[in-house]
Amino acid sequence: MKRIKIFSYLILISGLLMGSNQKSSEKIKALLHKPSTVEKAQQQAVALVKLMTPAERFKLVGGNDMGTYPIERLGIPAVKFTDASAGVRINKNDYYNKTTAFPCPQLLASTWNTTMAYKFAEAIGEECRSYGIHFLLGPGMNIMRNSLCGRNFEYVGEDPYLAGEMVASYVRGLQSTGTSATLKHLIGNESDFNRRLSNSVISERAIHEIYLPPFKRGVDAGAMAVMTSYNLLNGEWTAENKKLVTDILKKELGFKWLVMADWNSVWNGQKFIQSGVDIEMPTGKAMQRDSSKIIGSKHIDRMAESILKTCIYAGYYDENYTDSSKIDKWDKRAEIAYQTNLEGIVLLKNKGILPIDPQSVKGTILVAGNNATRLELAGGGSAHVIGYNNTTYLDALKKAFGEKNVKYIESPSNTDLESANKIFLFCGFPSKGKNSEAEGLDRLFILPDNELISRAVSLNSNTIVCLQTGGSVEMIWEGKSAAILQAFYGGQTGATALTDILTGKVNPSGKLPYTFEKKFTDSPANGYNQITSDKLNRVPVDEILQDNLANIFTTDKNTAKFYTYNVDYTESIFVGYRWYDKKGIDVSFPFGYGLSYTTFAYENLNIEKNGDEVVVSFDLKNVGKVAGDEIAQVYVTDNECSVERPLKELKGFKRVSLKSGETQKVVIKLKSDAFKFWNETSKNWKLESGTFNIKIGNSSRDIRLNKDMTL
Repeated sequence: MKRIKIFSYLILISGLLMGSNQKSSEKIKALLHKPSTVEKAQQQAVALVKLMTPAERFKLVGGNDMGTYPIERLGIPAVKFTDASAGVRINKNDYYNKTTAFPCPQLLASTWNTTMAYKFAEAIGEECRSYGIHFLLGPGMNIMRNSLCGRNFEYVGEDPYLAGEMVASYVRGLQSTGTSATLKHLIGNESDFNRRLSNSVISERAIHEIYLPPFKRGVDAGAMAVMTSYNLLNGEWTAENKKLVTDILKKELGFKWLVMADWNSVWNGQKFIQSGVDIEMPTGKAMQRDSSKIIGSKHIDRMAESILKTCIYAGYYDENYTDSSKIDKWDKRAEIAYQTNLEGIVLLKNKGILPIDPQSVKGTILVAGNNATRLELAGGGSAHVIGYNNTTYLDALKKAFGEKNVKYIESPSNTDLESANKIFLFCGFPSKGKNSEAEGLDRLFILPDNELISRAVSLNSNTIVCLQTGGSVEMIWEGKSAAILQAFYGGQTGATALTDILTGKVNPSGKLPYTFEKKFTDSPANGYNQITSDKLNRVPVDEILQDNLANIFTTDKNTAKFYTYNVDYTESIFVGYRWYDKKGIDVSFPFGYGLSYTTFAYENLNIEKNGDEVVVSFDLKNVGKVAGDEIAQVYVTDNECSVERPLKELKGFKRVSLKSGETQKVVIKLKSDAFKFWNETSKNWKLESGTFNIKIGNSSRDIRLNKDMTL
């Protein structure tokens, strides 16, 4: 009898515990469920953190290679991250093996088409959502101060206004699918040369006028994540920089979601947890080193709450997040990639040789260059997307002109070059190995094929040079070439799209999102990689994770006397065309430049003030014989100001499609921000009354209309 009573008691206790566990599980599920407001998401996050042990909170904020660490005891699943901005990069451990290789973001920027940016990112978001990926680690938006930066192809050019407009549309398009955008790299990562050791010394005005605006536009568009950079900013690593992350990003820009540190970019765990960053990727090494001092602290709790709040509000803990219903729309996404190429490829020069009717070609078309047979048209590193159904430039030309008419020679002789009817050279930098264009290093200003190009243009006046680069290169051969195109990295549809432009199937319409300088010595970044003793800064040994720091500037590794070095942004706000205008430097091709197979006329500029807006209107006419797209650009000049300002600044643009002979009235509205500058004394934006000149042109150095107005 006694045994029966004990057994009954145990059953009762077991039932009560099971009921308790069931209620607890239901409570946790409710806390993980997506709420209707941010405030509720914050409350749910706080409640979840209270249920977690200090060890579990510590694991959550340390990352899990490519995502967050799951807290299995509470049923909190992992959240997944993926590279990059030009599609979904496949890693060896990924469970999916097919993704679309879109053109690089720099090419996207050269479309000057915010609608295309939305569709481009929306298509990438579809693949992320279909594969259960929550955060895309992009878009990148570091300003192209330095044309040699190995990651420029991942970014969106030299101008903060253009970059901001394209980034905002990208963010909205990506997040319309439920995938979060990650704005990167905050901030001052304009070079990959020893990027973990470089200290970007940037004035407050330049930070606010040049380097922050794309991030602000991304934040305003609703981006759910921001990634800090590898470099130091004004003496402090960005992931440990409280002024940057808490004061500027969170308070000034109003960002309220997940902030992550770039992979292995943290040195001091104690400083890191106080900066405002929420997660140390990939596995929290710096925090682990300092774990005895920081585990269980209020800072760790804040970080955990921020991660959970973001993921809860985004719906990333919902069981039905993965949606594979659209994964089979490969053709639709490939068409978006193709159309982006068509709108972004830039015709830099044309002596009348283009377009070429395939039926008119008589004789041999010679194809050469180090990119002619390249299958994966992508830069290297974390932005390299493999794609599928890739086509080489050689194969695309054979299809267009007929296989018997196209001859590929890897190393053509002078006789080969002289005897060809036409020559197509596809030249750029490799994505791996020496002199590559990729993450982790900067490239050269001289093309590996420079000698080949020079020889070809000297021997054959029908030489067409097609560039696959993420920036400007030396062009000592420019004057003798018949045509030059900047094709960037076009992904899986790049070769077909370029061929369709070469043959006139499509009219080129891309415009450069950066300046092609003639010599790198003309650049404000000249000398950035020439390290002298006066640029070195001693780094205290207790702030260094020695096993992570590959430092060429160490005096003695055994005593850990490590150094960083300064990159002085002495040009301040005068970056890109602002610099070349100020200095009166001649360039190969200016910002905003790009040719067409037709021509456009600008007429009848009118400027009106309407409340806080200035309404700019003018007539744009296609006076050529074929239909085409023109990108009209609005620049603003402050005629007289208490501080030095650029000769002109881009403040508006519009892409317009016109048939032959068609005229369209173009209207572009400028808000008051278009006339302001950052006042370093008041630490705020300032609008000074006075006269401004409104300029309309089809590049920064081809102004067609202008008129003064008074504010």
